[in-house]
Amino acid sequence: MGLFGSNEITGIDVGVGSIKVVRIKPGKRPKLIAASLIEFPPLASNEPVSGEPVSSDIKQLVSEKKIGRTNVITQMPGKDLTIRSLTLPKIPLAELREAIRWEAKRHVSYSLDDALVEYLITGEKHEGAVDKYDVVMVAAEKSRIMEHLTPLNAAGIKVTAVDANALALRNILFRGVGVPEEEVVVVDIGAGNMEINIFKNGVLRFSRCLETGGIDMTRLVADHLRVNINEAESVKRSVHVRGLPGDDATAAVIISRIDALLMEIRRSIEYYKATFREKGVVRAILAGGTFLMSDLPEYFSESLGLPVECCDPFVALDCSDALKEEFGPQALRFATAVGLALRKA
Repeated sequence: MGLFGSNEITGIDVGVGSIKVVRIKPGKRPKLIAASLIEFPPLASNEPVSGEPVSSDIKQLVSEKKIGRTNVITQMPGKDLTIRSLTLPKIPLAELREAIRWEAKRHVSYSLDDALVEYLITGEKHEGAVDKYDVVMVAAEKSRIMEHLTPLNAAGIKVTAVDANALALRNILFRGVGVPEEEVVVVDIGAGNMEINIFKNGVLRFSRCLETGGIDMTRLVADHLRVNINEAESVKRSVHVRGLPGDDATAAVIISRIDALLMEIRRSIEYYKATFREKGVVRAILAGGTFLMSDLPEYFSESLGLPVECCDPFVALDCSDALKEEFGPQALRFATAVGLALRKA
C-alpha cells in the first residue's frame, strides 16, 4: 500500500467476543506500531462471528491505518485444529513430511485429501542408536480454513500465514534464550473457548481446546439475575471470586462455572503426566480476557496449587506511552495477536 514498512507484520485474532489486531515492526526489540480492539455484540452461541460483520470491521481497520493488506497472519480456532506432539526418526525432510501425513491419518476424522497438514520441528534428540526429531503436527480441514479466511479475503486482506493459537503464545512466552527447563501449563480463556497448552523446555507437548469461556459465565449471570447480557457482563467482572460466596448467589453461580473449568485443567495435567510419564507442571501462565475478572488469577493459583503469572505481551515490545495507556489494561486479550505478529520477528 505504500503506507507501511514492507517488513511490518500484522497479527489478527478473530474471536467469539472481539477482534484484536496489532501491527509490529520486527527487530531486536520489536516495535508496536498500531493496535486495535473491536468488540462484538453478545452472541447466542460460541461460534465466532464471521462473514460481512467481520469483513466490514477489518475494512475499517485498514482505512484507519491500523493494518496493511499484506504481511498479515491470523489464527484458526482451536476447536478446528488437531495438534499433536510427535517424536519421529531423523529422516530426510521430504520423507518426514510424508511420515507426518501418515501420522495425521490416525488422528483426524476426515480424509487426508481434505486436510492441510503442517509441522514444526521443535528439537532433536538421540535415543538409543537413533537420532530423532521432536515435532508438533497441526492438521485442519481445508474447508474450515477457507471459511475462516472468507471475511479477510472479502476485505482485500492477503493472509500470509494461518497459525495455531498455541504456537502464537509460544512466540511470546519463550522468545530468545534462557528457556526454563520445566513444564508450564498455559491457560488461555477467551469469550468462547478455553485452551490448555503444556510446554516443556519451551516445546509444546500437549494442547486441548474446550468450547467454553467467559461468555458462558455471563449467560449464567444473565439467567440468574434476569438481566440483559451487557448488564450481566458488568456484574461478572465486578464479582470477587476468592473466598466462600456465602449468601452471594451470583458469586456462587460464577464460581461453580470457574470450578468446572479448573477441573478440566486438572484432568488435562493428569492426562499429560500419565501419557508422557512426567511429574506434572510447576507453574501456570494465564492469557485471555476472562482473566480480567476480579481476583481470578489468584483464585486459579490457590485452586491449582501453582504459582501463576499473567501474560503481558507488550512487555517485550517497544511500545509508545499512548499505546500502553490505551491497551495496557487489556493486555491479556492481545496475547494471541502479538504472538502471531512475532511469528517471523
